[in-house]
Amino acid sequence: MKRRIAIVSTKQPGTNPRMRKNADALSEAGFDVLVLYAHNTPWADLTDQELFARVQWRHQRVGGHPKVDKTRFFVNRVKRKLGKWTGNADLQFCPAANAYLNALQRFNPHLVLGHNPGALPLLNQWTNMTGRPVLFDAEDHHSGECPTGSREQRRMAEFEQRHLSEIQWMTAASPLIGSAYLERFPHLQVTTVNNAFDTRLQPGFNALPHAPLKLIWFSQVVGLDRGIQHVLRHMSTLRTLRIDITLVGSCDADTKGAIEACITSDLHRIHWMPPSSEPDLMRVIAEHHIGLAIENSPNLNRALCRTNKLYTYPLCGCWTLASCTPAQEEFYAEHPDLGEVMDLNDGQGWATQLAELASSLDALSERRKKAWDKAQDTLNWREESKKCVALVKQVIQTEP
Repeated sequence: MKRRIAIVSTKQPGTNPRMRKNADALSEAGFDVLVLYAHNTPWADLTDQELFARVQWRHQRVGGHPKVDKTRFFVNRVKRKLGKWTGNADLQFCPAANAYLNALQRFNPHLVLGHNPGALPLLNQWTNMTGRPVLFDAEDHHSGECPTGSREQRRMAEFEQRHLSEIQWMTAASPLIGSAYLERFPHLQVTTVNNAFDTRLQPGFNALPHAPLKLIWFSQVVGLDRGIQHVLRHMSTLRTLRIDITLVGSCDADTKGAIEACITSDLHRIHWMPPSSEPDLMRVIAEHHIGLAIENSPNLNRALCRTNKLYTYPLCGCWTLASCTPAQEEFYAEHPDLGEVMDLNDGQGWATQLAELASSLDALSERRKKAWDKAQDTLNWREESKKCVALVKQVIQTEP
């Protein structure tokens, strides 16, 4: 009989690559996997449907939908707002908790793996109800996502304190995230599972034409707090150098206008692309020389996390230029052949680096190929997922 694993998340699979990778890895390892998720953004509906057509694991939406299940969605939206107004973090982060627990009882999993803060109350309630083990995946340092010293940070820290004190097992998406949680919760048994990607998504290596120099940055949302404007302004001294930069993510008109206003040369062009499926995104990234892994004035989480950019760019054959954060400095100290860490405020340094890379694209192509090879050999989800599968097998053995 297959062991049953439930993965619970308050986000959609289409918005959470790490959750999907865990579900894929555990399904391929022979577990019966059910993903319980909630609607959180309209653009991911189509991505979800395309995804569900090819996955091995089962899936169930919880908490309604603004078009398909309006009443339930509205009720949970009201509950979320009520939780925020009253300071009830459990209600705010997981208003559909009872529906999740009912679905878990029907599935009766041997292990529940939680993603996102909203899963924490579910994990504690489930293990208290059944005595079965649970595992939390810390993709981010969640209280560190809030502004330092803010009311939101205090509430999230209290929320983590209440729930992580009761949880034994955790995976962390970077060594520094794991260390930060261990400092606060020394009882945790933390395994680092880096945010790498499946080699089955890897495009063939693309040598690329010699001009223009092509840069790319991606996220779910394009914002003004990520350092994009810094790079564009640093490019302004390179007025005679052809540079294309692709920005992938949802973007409102005001943000787009503010970013485009940073362009000062007719030879510098911005290409906009909405969020897309992983295969499409990987193919687009492979058409660029350089990937940008940049953060402007990072909060604690951004200082500690290894974003999926660090693993996506090498997989697609991009050389990476990264801003200085503790996690990124640590990563490129381990992997100096994948990219270089730059001070985001050093305009002259960025201009010099971009000019040098553009003037030696043959050498840059060799660097890109080495990064592509390394991603294919070791820096990928095939290797990282082994840690997740081994830990799940270990935790299940503790089931009474």
